[in-house]
Amino acid sequence: MSSLLEDKWLDITSQFAAASHALPLGYLVKDDNFGLFEAMSAIELMDPKMDAGMLCNKELCEVSCAEEAIVKELLPLNPSMEDVIGVSDEILSCICTWLDGHSLAQTVLTCLYLHCVERIKSSVLVSICNAALKSCELINYIVSIAGCFEEEDFITCTYGYNVSTTMSTSKVIALLKEGEDEINKKVKRGVEIGPSEKAILQRLSFWKYLVIVLHKIQNFEKKNIESLKEDLNKLFHSVSPIKSTIGIGTQAVVSDEKHRKMIGFEYLINQKLLSSTPPRYIAILERNAMCEYLMRLFAHVELMLRINESTTLSSIIRFFVRFSEQNPCVLSRSCLFYIFLVGNSGNNVLGVEPLAKIIKEEIKSFSYPISFFTPYLGDPNVREFVTSFLDGTSLCIQDYIQAMCHNKGRQRRKLGALLSELNELYKKSENFDNMLHAYLSNNESLANHFRSFSCWVLFITVEVMIKYLLLGWELELYGIHEAHYIYCYLEYLFSWLRQTIICGQDQVTQGEALEKKLAKRNKNMRRKKKDKSNQMVLQMTNVYQMMSHGYIKALEGFALQGKFEGYMERKFDNEELRFRQRFAAFNITMPIPLEMSKYPTLSSIVETAPEGKEHDLFKESLDNFTQVREILNTIPAQHSVDSLAKVVKMNCVQMSLVVKGHCKDSKKPPILDFSICQNVPFVKVT
Repeated sequence: MSSLLEDKWLDITSQFAAASHALPLGYLVKDDNFGLFEAMSAIELMDPKMDAGMLCNKELCEVSCAEEAIVKELLPLNPSMEDVIGVSDEILSCICTWLDGHSLAQTVLTCLYLHCVERIKSSVLVSICNAALKSCELINYIVSIAGCFEEEDFITCTYGYNVSTTMSTSKVIALLKEGEDEINKKVKRGVEIGPSEKAILQRLSFWKYLVIVLHKIQNFEKKNIESLKEDLNKLFHSVSPIKSTIGIGTQAVVSDEKHRKMIGFEYLINQKLLSSTPPRYIAILERNAMCEYLMRLFAHVELMLRINESTTLSSIIRFFVRFSEQNPCVLSRSCLFYIFLVGNSGNNVLGVEPLAKIIKEEIKSFSYPISFFTPYLGDPNVREFVTSFLDGTSLCIQDYIQAMCHNKGRQRRKLGALLSELNELYKKSENFDNMLHAYLSNNESLANHFRSFSCWVLFITVEVMIKYLLLGWELELYGIHEAHYIYCYLEYLFSWLRQTIICGQDQVTQGEALEKKLAKRNKNMRRKKKDKSNQMVLQMTNVYQMMSHGYIKALEGFALQGKFEGYMERKFDNEELRFRQRFAAFNITMPIPLEMSKYPTLSSIVETAPEGKEHDLFKESLDNFTQVREILNTIPAQHSVDSLAKVVKMNCVQMSLVVKGHCKDSKKPPILDFSICQNVPFVKVT
């Protein structure tokens, strides 16, 4: 320290400011050892919001450990029924707060009873405390193994505390059943039990089913899924009785200084054990909010178990996407990926079928490569090529599915990283196609393996790119002035998606023709009926492509009306830089990235468009939305397009008004309203 004081310091502020002008727009200078993450994670000393030592609330912390609380007689070892009910509810509130992203040490482990279970004299409280510890242990295990969380979602660190109870799961459940049986025996003998005993019975039942459900998820087996659903249903319906009897238990008291006090808890005992990314204000969920949280959680877990109904890869991916749209919490997302692929299954889907086999069936229905034909697959060389390709593909698809189990912000980042993996897979698939084609052509003049694997990989890649862009709307990353090139790129990607589907259908037709010829040669060869579900995918791709075109023309018309003038004249704006940064993740081989030079910017359209052109653009937009509406009316009722159809109808009404001159003189930019459908907005003009 003395050497630092003796050094001569030189003020370089003016030189630093002058040098910063040499940086291009959008660039930063950073040291390799101190990047954005370090800057965001740094603790500002002496700031009460970030430095726990500055809270100056040491006098509010009455004890430093459970033993001290017992000595001072602040922790009753044989509490009343009302206290037991209150402690049980408060532990549940702490668990929900933990699942909301706070640390275990500053939530659940603020309960002093959990640190001295062996000293408690109340058998009911002992069973509840053991159930709470076992639940935390199981939750921590499932979330950690699934790996579908980030630091902002879930903190696995226990700061040296041991949350693993010495009791086995069966023993914990047995203790809870004993408590239930003791109260139920009174009822059977005709003894009238009071509200407090009824409330305790309800909580014992809740904890019992919570441990059972978590244990069954940890040791998931597909054959036991029905019994898991039954237990989950009982668990879900046990929350309402708890909510209706919250008032019976002892309540936590919050002082004017926002300090929370509750019997059996010391909330400040671990306050200096801050997470690595402060500030984090630990606000324990109120008990009514806790019940709502639990009901949403169990509803999502119940929905998660419907993955059992998805049998094809496309339906599985669609299920994960739709599940993600429900905004589930970290536990339900982790449970989904855990039972689907992780668990004790050895990377078998739901512990039964290898993922590679499901991928193989998906490729077979999409492009039907001849290397999957029985006569060719029996060749050791062909089988080696196919196995090698499927193994590499399985890793990419597993990463894709796992990415959909992260929170929305991380999802987008994961999908961006996944594109580089898919790019490498595409290059390998092209090589496999070429090698298989060359090998099979030597043995069979009818054989044609061009693009069979690479076409399907390209289809998956384009789907990921589209999802990446649409997530930007959900996360509110784009401004209204960026909507034009976002929809231009989406239209471009939907055209690629359409081409790959048509290419796959052509290959299926060729494959069926070849299979028919081979069947004539080999009468024992069985012909399988091909899946025609891609026709629906193609129809919806056409819908989204036309809608993207409709948005593009509407935005160009609004630009000609001067509704984007405020965005176009910004001094430090650079549209080319924004374009490059928005689509930086798309720097891959196929599909060929859309270059800025081929993109018609709004400013260039405004400069070159003739007077009155906006009316034609609005009319073209209206025609596109009208055509989409007609297509949606022909889609069978079993396909859920209600929200999409509603948005399209509203856009038709809005654009018909705009064509007639509605808000023509207004300079306010249009509003893209995503409240009805997450991916498709309703255009509002004011």
